[in-house]
Amino acid sequence: MLHELLHESGSLYVHLDWDVSHAAKCVLDEVFGLERCQNEIVWKRTTAHSDSQTYSHVHDVILFYTEIEEFFWNPQHTQHGEQYLKDKYTYVDEKGRRYMLDNITSPNPRPNMTYVWKGFPPPEKGWRYSKETMALLDAERPIWYHDDNSKRPQLKRYLDETKGPLLDSVWTDINPVNSQASERLNYRTQKPEALLERIVEASSRVDDIVLDCVCGSGTTVAVAEKLGRRWIACDLSRFAIHTTRKRLLSIPGVRPFVVQNLGKYERQLWAGAEFGAGNGKKSAERQRAYVEFVLKLANARPIHGYAWLHGVKAERMIHVGAVDAPVSVGDVTQIAAEFKRAVGTGKDAPTTNGVDVLGWDFAFELNEVAKQQAAAANIQMRFLRIPRDVMDKRAVEQGDIHFFELAALSVEVKTSGRNASLKLKDFVIPPTTCRRRRAEPLSIGRSGSITGRSTGTTRATPSTTNGRPTGRAKTNRSRWRLRTPTWIRANTQSS
Repeated sequence: MLHELLHESGSLYVHLDWDVSHAAKCVLDEVFGLERCQNEIVWKRTTAHSDSQTYSHVHDVILFYTEIEEFFWNPQHTQHGEQYLKDKYTYVDEKGRRYMLDNITSPNPRPNMTYVWKGFPPPEKGWRYSKETMALLDAERPIWYHDDNSKRPQLKRYLDETKGPLLDSVWTDINPVNSQASERLNYRTQKPEALLERIVEASSRVDDIVLDCVCGSGTTVAVAEKLGRRWIACDLSRFAIHTTRKRLLSIPGVRPFVVQNLGKYERQLWAGAEFGAGNGKKSAERQRAYVEFVLKLANARPIHGYAWLHGVKAERMIHVGAVDAPVSVGDVTQIAAEFKRAVGTGKDAPTTNGVDVLGWDFAFELNEVAKQQAAAANIQMRFLRIPRDVMDKRAVEQGDIHFFELAALSVEVKTSGRNASLKLKDFVIPPTTCRRRRAEPLSIGRSGSITGRSTGTTRATPSTTNGRPTGRAKTNRSRWRLRTPTWIRANTQSS
């Protein structure tokens, strides 16, 4: 797909560890062709390790491929080494500018360049420049003259006007992001901006499009934004998207951008195969089959006659979210409106004010905003994630499907002058290894201990220091973490 998307003058860079780059290169050679591999770049990203059994692994590999032979290329230069500067740029003018003296004699015989210049006789093979060019150079005063006419003039070459040597394929001058770096985000795979600046400047122009398929901490798009490129970034991790979004918003003058969830193609393929047109069903029938399938896994009873309310479980109404779109605030508004209309209407009318919303993905900030809207309508609403396991036939057959409440965090912030205090009030964290029906909110006490309970699991209490939570919870039998959905973000000029 990247080969098809790539502009004919564009470039592809693939950054890999040393131990897998050879396998990836075989695939890239097959897709792009052997002749389209322009470079295998070695980036020395760390100093030597104490590997006693082999040579120290201190580098990564960056494979550089192009679509055609005539690709865009902006040569990059490195800085001169300290020893080179010490040996060559030995002079300093009255303004503090360092310079070196360069020969202005011709390397080959040039009779037309043989002339006397300001009392200095011509060299045996003539001067390097014509009289007109010498006059222009002299007007800018970059020519150095000796008091002795027997010694030839020389050209001043200033360090600040000279590019360093052309960049080669071994990069040792860019360090990884260290613990004290201002750009550090504590993201495990974060790359230094200098590394991406070099790549983006070498292979793109201003206003070109830069695509990062696994944006991680957002270094590529942050650099692209600062360099005036357009960009598109994708990632499977919601945490990566949050990190990238926050990083972009911290850039002064950042251009408008949008965050989009384009759905999960794996789910769409699964739904098409399981409930699709191949089964001879119409659209409404396929949708109903999908909803009843999810309700069955949730041990809920299907109901009919409603557009937004699909089932009942333990006297709570159930809504099943779409396969290819996140549950949005607008969806919640429709659910609440239909719930109020359905009260007291018959057999399947609501008997309590509880509604459970099952969804694959949820819009940003939905948990807080939607619950506030539901509470204003006197509806107790919960959001539960449909697990990926529903696409696993073995898990379905074994009944090993569990719906967990969407992660939530409630923090109270108090400010006084330049000081701010944060108080953790409630949170809900879905488990991974333990199996339970629902996680109840945990609360923080005055002593700083965080306690709570959940159906089918043990109590979780975090470590405390002097009555204050350390932020690392100790659990008796289970571990807790946030599940992350697939998200994609895109930058557009028109947004």
